[in-house]
Amino acid sequence: MITDSSIFRMHSMGKPASSWCTQATRGTVGRPKHSLGVHCYMGMTYWGVTTLKLVTNTHKLAQKYINPKTKRAFTGVGSKEYNDVLQHHLIPEGKRLFHQTGMRADKWKLQNDNAPAHKAKENGHLCKQVDQAC
Repeated sequence: MITDSSIFRMHSMGKPASSWCTQATRGTVGRPKHSLGVHCYMGMTYWGVTTLKLVTNTHKLAQKYINPKTKRAFTGVGSKEYNDVLQHHLIPEGKRLFHQTGMRADKWKLQNDNAPAHKAKENGHLCKQVDQAC
C-alpha cells in the first residue's frame, strides 16, 4: 500500500489561479491572505483506497501534538502524530483492504516517502509488528 499526505487549499497561494468570469466582474474577487486548507493522509492499493485521515495543518482542527522543545503546537506532522496515524488509521485500513480481497491481511507492505516523521525510530516497531517495510 502506498501512503502519502497532501494539503488541499481552497485558494491558490502561488501564482494567480485562472477563473472564468464576465468582463464586468473581472478583478473584483480578491485572494485571501491565508487560504483554508485540509491536510490529510491516505493509502492506495490496486484493490482500493483508505479513507482520508485529517492531520495537523487542517483548518480548525484542534492541535493536540506539542513540540517538547518549543512547548508550542507542531506546524506540521511530527513523528508522534504520524505514529498515531499509522497505528489507528493506515495499518487497520490496510488490513481491511487486503482482507476483503481474500489476501492474508498480515502479508502486505506499507510504502511511504522519506519525510522526517516517516523515518523516525519510534515508528519502525509498528511496521515490524505487521510484517511491513517502512
